[in-house]
Amino acid sequence: MPLLNSLIRRELQVWVAHHAIGTSFALRSPMRLRYKDQRGKVVVLQDVAWLAQAVRNGAVTPDTPLSVGDEEQFRSAGMVVAYQQVVVAIERNRLGSVQPVGDERPGQGAKRSRVRTAAFVLVGAATVALVYFRVRAPEQTPSAVSSTAAPAPAPAPEMQAALDHLVTEFGDSIALRQHQLEEWLAQQGLEQRVQGRALQTPSSLRALRAAAADYLGRVEALLSSGSVLASRLVQRADSMEGIDGVRRGLFAAVGDALRSWERDLAAYAEVQRSTAATLDSLAEFTLGRQQSFVVREGHPVFLSRTDAARFREILSELDDLASKEQRWAEAVLARNPNWMVALAPADRPAFRRAPLQRSNQ
Repeated sequence: MPLLNSLIRRELQVWVAHHAIGTSFALRSPMRLRYKDQRGKVVVLQDVAWLAQAVRNGAVTPDTPLSVGDEEQFRSAGMVVAYQQVVVAIERNRLGSVQPVGDERPGQGAKRSRVRTAAFVLVGAATVALVYFRVRAPEQTPSAVSSTAAPAPAPAPEMQAALDHLVTEFGDSIALRQHQLEEWLAQQGLEQRVQGRALQTPSSLRALRAAAADYLGRVEALLSSGSVLASRLVQRADSMEGIDGVRRGLFAAVGDALRSWERDLAAYAEVQRSTAATLDSLAEFTLGRQQSFVVREGHPVFLSRTDAARFREILSELDDLASKEQRWAEAVLARNPNWMVALAPADRPAFRRAPLQRSNQ
């Protein structure tokens, strides 16, 4: 039995590592999980196979509180990567029966357990073979035969239209979330907190540090929501392929396109993380030097040239990050000209910030 369980986990790892959307779907094994049922009782799941069965029988839904490994905090299952993995696997491959979850002890019903485990291994092996031949990883080196073969035919119009629609839906949904992040930043008045008299107000600087921490949390939430949205769109692409052949390859094409989008989103998030960290550094630096500068005509003037240089350096970092964000948006828009076309101008992110004041030293 331990050997069979090991084989199941290894097959799932191979499938996820090669065909899931981005690194957010990497499967860890073994993985002990816990969830709270409708009565608030904590139920322990030994691994992802148990989680798959709990999802199949409706015991775990996107709103179910779920905890992974040694985590003490329960989160909605829809925001947990392990749950997303299982949902994608079930929808794509119709996984077979796994070890039951409930009050029955692992030692009971040994014969039924062996049959179910053997069935799961067979279905798992078939799944790996099916996915390997239908959805090859794009990084795979072509063989000598494929390199001399005729180029692949152009995709059917129906498939291309569906692909464009799903990819645009992802990009526009992300843009709406980025706009919401920009609106939140504007409400915080961060630019006003790092210049003028606000630099000599400790409570304002401490509020800036708290806002920077909140900023980081919102960036991580943006990434997480993008991962959940990508998994749902891939499931939709799978269901849209149908059996008539006109959208053949949609599942793989959407997977490749959304992997690229998630890499772009990760690059955007890294700029935001750096911005939040730099804002925190500026607040910390200024808090520690309240007696070392004065504000004249809205500009800080430091007693130490070294402090003045450090202050200008931090503001330069913020300006550089703002420019980097704008260049990121221009590059993504160049590759995706239909991005945000369907959004009202008021709902589009601006991807720019005003330059900040420097010391007049």
